[in-house]
Amino acid sequence: MAKLLTGLEVNNILAECRANGTLSEYRQGRETFVRAPLSLAHGYGRKMCLRQGLQLSIMDFQKHQIHQYQIHQHSKSMPLTLSYYLTGGCQVNNDGLKTSYEEIAGKSYLYCVPNTAEFEKYPAGCRICRIQIRISPELLQGFSDCLHEWPTELKQAIEQPEKSLFCLPSRITPAQQQILQQILDWPYHGLTRQLYIEGKVLELLALQFSQFTTRPQDNSSPLKPRDLDCIYEARDILIQNLDAPPSLTDLSRRVHLNESKLSQGFRQVFNMTVFGYLQNHRMEQARHLLQTNSLNVQEIACRVGYASRSSFVAAFKKKFDVAPSHYRKKMG
Repeated sequence: MAKLLTGLEVNNILAECRANGTLSEYRQGRETFVRAPLSLAHGYGRKMCLRQGLQLSIMDFQKHQIHQYQIHQHSKSMPLTLSYYLTGGCQVNNDGLKTSYEEIAGKSYLYCVPNTAEFEKYPAGCRICRIQIRISPELLQGFSDCLHEWPTELKQAIEQPEKSLFCLPSRITPAQQQILQQILDWPYHGLTRQLYIEGKVLELLALQFSQFTTRPQDNSSPLKPRDLDCIYEARDILIQNLDAPPSLTDLSRRVHLNESKLSQGFRQVFNMTVFGYLQNHRMEQARHLLQTNSLNVQEIACRVGYASRSSFVAAFKKKFDVAPSHYRKKMG
């Protein structure tokens, strides 16, 4: 059973590593970077202040323990926050929303919950890649002539942020996925990079807010809670068996959901097919291993379920437009 660490214990370990000089971190201008101590996780955290009232943060970790964080009270002036989960997720319990829910891969969460207490639980062993944007009400007030187009929750987040209390989940669209990947690839340097990243973040915000103003019709039937549980269970089975995934027939049998409903459910929840989700997770896991591990390309191919090195290289190049070996050199 995985060990459980509280947020305080995690911070104490970070402080100890910082004190003895074993914590890899740097601050450059408006950007900060921290590579996790190996005792806690494989991965890194990065933050960048793009302009006054607009902040970007990236968390890409595979935690060795279950991490639990207790937020005693969010700030009264809490900014509007938007979280995109590309892989992994966490369990959230917020006393203001009076509900417990799971943030999952393939979805985004737009929320503002000032003056509330919150409990977050992150699993062990699963890679968590999250991109988060924080935007102040003051910055959004510059678009006040368009407020009539926005939902009530967003209007209040701008006009009376201290009284806001909402969480709006939505699916990550293919267009958003492309921008998120461009942000993760982190090209250019200096001012050019700053302008590029800020442009991508603003583009992402435009796409996000358009979901609330255009409100496209969704003709798919809502999934029952039991069916959702089955789909998440199927996802976990795929992740745990990358090297030998079950067939669609076997998978549907194991989670007690027929093939048609399982396939439809994956499209509704993750915006991709069952095989597409498996392939995407394999590639994301491979990308993570290239960044954080010394395994060679053949070993990584086997780790994510490819018997053939050439097949893995072709799939990786198709996904990221670069060969695995070149990607490692680029990120190194």
